[in-house]
Amino acid sequence: MRHQGKVALVTGGSSGIGQAIACRLGREGAKVAIADVAEAGETLALLQESGSEGFAARCDTSDPHQVASFVAQVGERFSPPQILVHSAVVQFVRPFDELSLEDWRRTQAVNQESMFHLLKAAVPGMKARRWGRIIAIASSTFFVGAPAMTHYVTSKGALIGLVHGLAAEVGPFGITINAVAPGLTRTRKAQADLPTELFRQIVALQCIKRNGTPEDQAAVVSFLASEEAGFITGQTILADGGQGRT
Repeated sequence: MRHQGKVALVTGGSSGIGQAIACRLGREGAKVAIADVAEAGETLALLQESGSEGFAARCDTSDPHQVASFVAQVGERFSPPQILVHSAVVQFVRPFDELSLEDWRRTQAVNQESMFHLLKAAVPGMKARRWGRIIAIASSTFFVGAPAMTHYVTSKGALIGLVHGLAAEVGPFGITINAVAPGLTRTRKAQADLPTELFRQIVALQCIKRNGTPEDQAAVVSFLASEEAGFITGQTILADGGQGRT
């Protein structure tokens, strides 16, 4: 119960990595608030099965007004969030030559500008308590690239820059901020959208010869959100099975 008594806000918690994170934090004692544009009933049911307390609301995290409203709801329902995990994502494959400005702006708005809105809404409460854990879900593609995903790689790189830049400002208040950069992860969406051969190809490039799972990422996030990780900040943790280091 390493997160007993803590309130965690998880974006993108209706499925995939975000869902695994919400469930892991809940099982370890946190009260979990899920912000997602999709309905999160499945995640809430999983939290309930494990005896965890949580609630969810539809929230477009690229809208600062919706974010401020949601964070206020969390405070009214539980208390201001002490753990913030930004996992909401726009991800699709499209060559740069075919990418529209609308595609580009939507990707940046959800993947990285949302983090700005979340921080503006949640950090004051953390500063008041002089304790906080902030984790951004980035991507290993920032380090290795990805064909036809320049928009996505750029947005995740911006998250890493934000984490590295903000650490010095929030550290004096007992707040840590880090990024987790997953490799290719076998979520239901990834399995539906990507060819099976790609999963085999990526495993061949990894030191650890299996596909990554959402639970792998949730374990890293849970540690970074804990008291034990209180001296780790401004870091990007590559959770990619050692891709490219064989």
